[in-house]
Amino acid sequence: MEMTREEWKQARKGIKRRMSTSGWALLIYFFIMNVSVFATLFIGIMVSMIGGMISGDFASVENAVMQAAENAWGYFIAAAIGFVLLLVWKKPRFLGNEVFARGAPMKVGDFFTILCIFLSGQMFFQLGTSLLELILNGFGYTIAPGLESMQTDPSNFSMFLYAGILAPVTEEILFRGLIQRSMLPFGKKFAILVSSLTFGLFHGNLLQTPYAFVVGLVLGYVAAEYNIVWAMVLHMINNLVLGDLLYRMLIELPQSTADSIVWGIILAFTVAAVILMIAKRKKITAWLRREKMVGAYVGCYFSCAGTVTLLLVLVANTLLSTWLMITPL
Repeated sequence: MEMTREEWKQARKGIKRRMSTSGWALLIYFFIMNVSVFATLFIGIMVSMIGGMISGDFASVENAVMQAAENAWGYFIAAAIGFVLLLVWKKPRFLGNEVFARGAPMKVGDFFTILCIFLSGQMFFQLGTSLLELILNGFGYTIAPGLESMQTDPSNFSMFLYAGILAPVTEEILFRGLIQRSMLPFGKKFAILVSSLTFGLFHGNLLQTPYAFVVGLVLGYVAAEYNIVWAMVLHMINNLVLGDLLYRMLIELPQSTADSIVWGIILAFTVAAVILMIAKRKKITAWLRREKMVGAYVGCYFSCAGTVTLLLVLVANTLLSTWLMITPL
């Protein structure tokens, strides 16, 4: 039964209100995270400076400040505050009934296929960063130092713990749990795209945003069809294995050798992903056709106050962060 224009007008207000609420919630967490990070950084710098003044050893102050800038305790504080606020707002039952809701059982073959597709996203990241670097080089600039700064320092335990374990759990609950689950009534495809878009922009720079959007599509599909726990597992594999373990294993090798090994691993997963996607093309096509996206919902999402404000803030942060990472050759 189709709705009249007046009925749709009333329904549209409710839809936009729901979408806007999710946008405001994510924006609040964004500010909590940034305030926590800057607060811990400021405290760390002040402690280092006071220690240098007392001991008279000013030579070690600079190193202490750099260590304070690289720790992840601000992210831990933000995650704790965000989790408490989520429980107060949505109540504990939201986690069990919505976030950790069970879907189809994960089969070994399906997991292997999804894992290959997910890790092949690294090829997208490598090609994207190479293209951006090539363009910048043409204007006499580089983003290589910024790319190196994104790598986890193997000696920094707090950052290892956050990037490898806490971030996958926190980000999945936030994006595939809160955001995607809130959008599911408007269609799986729409919900996955929305959560992936905000997930990508939340990374805050043009090196990671496109890549995070692509892998977010895979994580969103896994959370929607199977269970968010499997999305957390994939996220941890990516951050721990490709983001930390591989870096630790290759750090002592010559750069050319390390690059060859990394490209070989990425190429292997990409080839496997292409082969498996061709083999399962009928299943993939059937899912895409079955899960339709309603244009009216898209219009509602990109016209509500919470979403517009969130996207403007995230885009501005992404452009500013990227600009600060660019240096002359």
